Amino acid sequence: MIGRRRIDLFGYLLIVVSALCYSSLGIFGKIAIRDGMPLSSLLATRFAIGAAILWIGIATSPQLRLALERSRGKRAGLLFWGFAGFAGQSSLFFGALRFIPASLAEVLLYTCPAFLAIIVWARTGRRPGWPVVTAILFALAGTWLVAAPAGGARQPAAGLALAVLAGLWYAGFLLVLDKVTPGVPAVLSTAFVITGAAVAFTLSIPLGGGYVLPPTHAAWGAVLGLVGGPTLLGFILFVVGLKRVGPQVAAILSTFEPVGTIVLALIVLGERLRPAQWTGAGLVLGAAFVLAGSHDGTATGHSPDAD
Repeated sequence: MIGRRRIDLFGYLLIVVSALCYSSLGIFGKIAIRDGMPLSSLLATRFAIGAAILWIGIATSPQLRLALERSRGKRAGLLFWGFAGFAGQSSLFFGALRFIPASLAEVLLYTCPAFLAIIVWARTGRRPGWPVVTAILFALAGTWLVAAPAGGARQPAAGLALAVLAGLWYAGFLLVLDKVTPGVPAVLSTAFVITGAAVAFTLSIPLGGGYVLPPTHAAWGAVLGLVGGPTLLGFILFVVGLKRVGPQVAAILSTFEPVGTIVLALIVLGERLRPAQWTGAGLVLGAAFVLAGSHDGTATGHSPDAD
């Protein structure tokens, strides 16, 4: 019998609030990059500060210290997935920010639900219903409209490719994260994942020409904003929500993130999407909501033998 997840409104709320925290990710990243921070230094600083804060919190909590003792079988997987999975996704997304606007990078990142549907389809072998096929077509069409040149303005191919690859990588990240976090408190699993990412970017610093401190007050503010918003609050809320609603629903509700980023990019950075790109953004986000309305196992990401 194919089970369905019950609607969990609190879990939905956690993912939405997390998405709104993540809306600032591209904005802060753009500011730090604009002010001269290399990606390796920026991301190493972001994750190292975030990890330090989390481990201090864990050290002062008897419950979390006990959970740490009980999590021995999960530690290596969480650390590795931070090192390879989260660090990889962050590298692709922030690499895209070097070439294309934050709002455009966010929209292309949220091809993730369509990629996730394709991966689940391939894994389960179940023929998808028309909502899934429609969503995939919407996402492909939307990606083309967002990325294609209009009015003589051509976006750098490298930035577009990195942003789309970030969406694909994010889909795989969600599926694995859903497997490695059960039984581990959200704060603890977040600490392991972020520590793994911090190690990865610290090791990459020599490749970026050495460590560079944030050179301006704005860059420091951007780094601290990255730590407090998406790295800590956003990720913790996301992990808690992911456990309650599952990876497919989490990916769908996370589409509130690019909406928030588009608004913030307009206000803070003065970025404006062209009419065709607005249409494409609507199709990409529409794909997620089509998936949200689907009830078959492929669309929900719910495995037939999960129950």
